[in-house]
Amino acid sequence: MIHSLSFLFLGLLITTPQSTQASDLETSFDFRYRYEYTDDDSESAKRRRHRIRTRLGVQYSPNERLKIKVRFATAEANTTAANQTLGHDFSLSDIGMDQLYIDYVLTDNSSITLGKMSNPFFKPNKSQLLFDGDYNPGGAALSFNRDNYFGNIGFIKFDEHSSKAFNIRGFQIGASNKISNQTSYKVALAQYNFDDIKGRPASEITWNGKIFGNPVDVNNNYLNNYNVTNFSTEIETKLGTDSIPTTFFLDYARNSKADEDDSGFQIGTKLALNNFWKITYLYKDVEKNAVFGALVDSNFGGGGVGHKGHQLNVGYTFTKKFSVELTWFDNKKKMEIDYKKAFLDLKYEF
Repeated sequence: MIHSLSFLFLGLLITTPQSTQASDLETSFDFRYRYEYTDDDSESAKRRRHRIRTRLGVQYSPNERLKIKVRFATAEANTTAANQTLGHDFSLSDIGMDQLYIDYVLTDNSSITLGKMSNPFFKPNKSQLLFDGDYNPGGAALSFNRDNYFGNIGFIKFDEHSSKAFNIRGFQIGASNKISNQTSYKVALAQYNFDDIKGRPASEITWNGKIFGNPVDVNNNYLNNYNVTNFSTEIETKLGTDSIPTTFFLDYARNSKADEDDSGFQIGTKLALNNFWKITYLYKDVEKNAVFGALVDSNFGGGGVGHKGHQLNVGYTFTKKFSVELTWFDNKKKMEIDYKKAFLDLKYEF
């Protein structure tokens, strides 16, 4: 894969007009300090952790059609998180490459991305119903956007095991438009095929061999494949006499390869009360066969699927670079176990 990207990169440099734009180099950096509290009724004790996440990225644009980005992040052995837990006897923290991709503009309305990239699919209000926000898929994606319509096609290489590869194919099409001067919408329909999961153990698929809530047989082999239809939408408007910017969002998924417990959804609202305060509330209910659990939100219900409940985020922005956010989870883990979690995040970015 790396050799193929290298040859493609050289080809693009040769065939792309060099006079379109001067070379451009951009850097990005963000740091997050998190205090985490967890009260899980299935565990004997409450857990308190201090965690950090930092990411440093560099983007190079030799011309207006080609973009190359690499980003490094603190890392543990986790596909869906870049957190580093403090308290390992002053040992060195791990760091890894969580993005490395080439983005090339094919036409005025389309582009192709190759490598380990940010998620190319539209997710209403950064929904984590199917994919955790820290998940950066590797593979190829084709995107187009014309007038009020957009679409994404993705071929993702999730795991290359000695016995059989595990790939994800995704297709999404959507539309966006204004209803009035204050109200606009965005809606999309997608199909994701997580192939060759049924009958295989998690040790061949997930990065740590865990199941993440999906049903398995007595030998810990997956009982189902996952061919997921996803409907998502968000509406942006302004409410009240103060014209408060408000976003309503809905995300729904159903797995056609399961006979029961095959659907999940989340619905919520985000309010930007002023330039400083933002509040987001959502309710989520994800049945155990609805989606592939290893890639979803790693925090709600303790991660994975088979959970339901509430999530509340309250954020305050001190400056453009510095903010604080409190996140509260009040969930039913495995649909019946009380699970509560709280984050206090201090964020800095430039």
